[in-house]
Amino acid sequence: MEVERVQTIASLSNSLGVIPPEFIRSEHEQPGITTFNGPVPELPVIDLANPDKNQITHEMVEASSKWGIFQLVNHGIPEEVVKEMQRVGKEYFELAPQDEKEKIAKKPGMKEGYGTKLHREPEGKKTWVDFLYHNIYLAAEPAGVQKS
Repeated sequence: MEVERVQTIASLSNSLGVIPPEFIRSEHEQPGITTFNGPVPELPVIDLANPDKNQITHEMVEASSKWGIFQLVNHGIPEEVVKEMQRVGKEYFELAPQDEKEKIAKKPGMKEGYGTKLHREPEGKKTWVDFLYHNIYLAAEPAGVQKS
């Protein structure tokens, strides 16, 4: 069974000039109605330089349950490394043909690889996302980072 990928659906939709109906949200779910139009909310910021590791853990748990997202600061990853990861990720998702991405498709039971998640919502509509899971480990402290 061939996997239906987001990029394939988007390319087909673009060439046909129409989005498949199973991906079109009802009016009450469309961005004009669900988009937050107030002041920009202050997302939780968690400072990894805080020497109280229990406090950091508490802040992460609270931010995850209340917001589902948080920003980490003082994580020790140099800005140029973050920018390079973003550049490489963008380059990967722009690869053509699709066969290039399929070479590293996530196999059942694997923790890493390229894949797609398609979810059916209560109204029968689909939400989709293509992803690339890749674990990154630092073997040593990055240059210029001092342990406290």
